[in-house]
Amino acid sequence: MHYLQYDREQLDRQYNARAGIPRFQDIFDRWSRDAEAFRRQHKVLINQHYGDHRLQVLDYFPAAVQNAPLLVFIHGGYWRSLDKDDFSHIAAPYLQAGIAVAMFNYRLAPEVDMDDIVADVRAGFAWLYRQASAFGFDTRRIHVAGHSAGGHLAAMLAGTDWRDANLSAHPIKGLCGVSGLYDLEPIRLSYLNETMQLDEKQVREFSPVHHLPPSPIPVVLTAGGIESAEFHRQLAAYAQRLTTAGNSVRHVKPAGGHHLDVIDQLGDGNGELARALIAMIQS
Repeated sequence: MHYLQYDREQLDRQYNARAGIPRFQDIFDRWSRDAEAFRRQHKVLINQHYGDHRLQVLDYFPAAVQNAPLLVFIHGGYWRSLDKDDFSHIAAPYLQAGIAVAMFNYRLAPEVDMDDIVADVRAGFAWLYRQASAFGFDTRRIHVAGHSAGGHLAAMLAGTDWRDANLSAHPIKGLCGVSGLYDLEPIRLSYLNETMQLDEKQVREFSPVHHLPPSPIPVVLTAGGIESAEFHRQLAAYAQRLTTAGNSVRHVKPAGGHHLDVIDQLGDGNGELARALIAMIQS
């Protein structure tokens, strides 16, 4: 098996993000501590169910003002691990800017496949959209963001035709992808497919490069400066498709940062990534 210039072993190395990060569990533990402390210090509606499964839940952090713009964040973990509870603290700069934040969970592989995972985030988004008046956000100013597999899922939300769900035709006004996965073909050919069990039909149906936003929106894309070449190729390929289709793409290029600490940049209100996302939401 070859994909581009990679054999299977080389492709696996490209996508094994944790392998090149010493003491990565320490990062996960820090996220969990920081997120728990943040939830204790801020008003939040915890585990709002959009479905019956224990993971079909979201947290909602209201802004200080009513009718605020909303940022929806979707966590990564290669569709098979991690949890929204690990990321609450990255809401800080957005709440400070008057932006409400929602953080999604979704069912994980191998309990479910990609069809169900994408269906979950779509169902969660539609449920949340219908809570706008109760929760206090403006349905005309909703943006989505995600990291890694969450970047894939956020891009799938942005590429959804929502008319079948009886929402406004274009409810998502902007997208931020952080080290996202926009083409699932190399995932199908790598070690990750031992869990995901993707087939060619699913690759076509659930790759954001094949499902662009139905109308042009602003997009912010980034990847860690020292991430593998494949994460940067994925970003470039998606950015090119978006730009060709008339979307405005801003590429934030940090000098450093691996696949995990790039999340810290999303939660740093003084950093270029958070400033770019806030500017997009407020424009």
